[in-house]
Amino acid sequence: MPALGLAIKIRLGGECANWSTMFLCRGVFTGLWGPIVLSGEDVDRIVDPRGLVETIERILASDVLVPPRASSTYGDKWVGVMLAFSPNYFVSKIVGTFPGNPERGLPYVRGLLALFDADTGDVLLVAPAEQPTGWRTAAASALALRVLGYRGGGVWGVIGAGVQAGYHLRVLSSLYKFDKLLVYDVVMKRAEALAEKYGGSVAESLEELLKESNVIVAATTSRTPVVKGKLLREGAFVVSIGAPKPVRELDEDVIRRARCVLVDTREGVFSESEDVPSWAKTVELQEAIRGEATCEPGEVRVYKSVGMAAFDLAVAVHLYERARQERGSS
Repeated sequence: MPALGLAIKIRLGGECANWSTMFLCRGVFTGLWGPIVLSGEDVDRIVDPRGLVETIERILASDVLVPPRASSTYGDKWVGVMLAFSPNYFVSKIVGTFPGNPERGLPYVRGLLALFDADTGDVLLVAPAEQPTGWRTAAASALALRVLGYRGGGVWGVIGAGVQAGYHLRVLSSLYKFDKLLVYDVVMKRAEALAEKYGGSVAESLEELLKESNVIVAATTSRTPVVKGKLLREGAFVVSIGAPKPVRELDEDVIRRARCVLVDTREGVFSESEDVPSWAKTVELQEAIRGEATCEPGEVRVYKSVGMAAFDLAVAVHLYERARQERGSS
């Protein structure tokens, strides 16, 4: 008999690759003896962007407990452990950023996501962290844009053409319409590929993108600001997701013109990012969703995210519910 780890391939709605070891099949195949186990491809296939945004909003409005996350850096790498609890579920995610991975053909962000039953501790779902992190970050940005008053249209400018930029365009283009898309990346081929995929064009310069765009998504690993406040058109929306330190995407002129910054969490943004100075007025996305505070807009409107475990809980619950629905209909 082959090694057990090689004898079984678990696929959503699929079958055991080796029927002689069928009694070991778990999760998606039977749903009786273990968790639903998803591959990254499964995650990308079953996510419903609009439904995920709604789940994030529901989780933020609910009685969710998010303890401070533990994170450490070693060398140029960062690793975090995140937990979030709701009445029915809790989630755990171990995730890291590995700057050398893109050159190796590997994801910049890697880790593991697990959803548990809050009463019994049963493991309900296991998935790689990369794809869920991409989806939940983009969906949270879409929700934040709505909170800030964006209703669609105009010129979109995307700075950075990596994984996170791709997920943001997948989510935002499914929820909003745009008139024009500009993409800028220090690697021209990546910018061209992303722009072509979504019917956009490559910006001739970063300055052109900043001056022309109504909505800017910065998804970079830059160590110097890529969004310059003096270049932004009045009324522009800025989403910055680059993190953790020493990544820096926003200069102080952006913050001054915004007057208030919508953040996922103050603790995370102030401790893990240098984009929002301590003097800046901030409102957390959860506070805005619950009606506890309002981020009064200035000349520009800014959302800064470094990630939070409530988003991980939301995407894990969304995946679990969608996987069960798909299994039930197969």
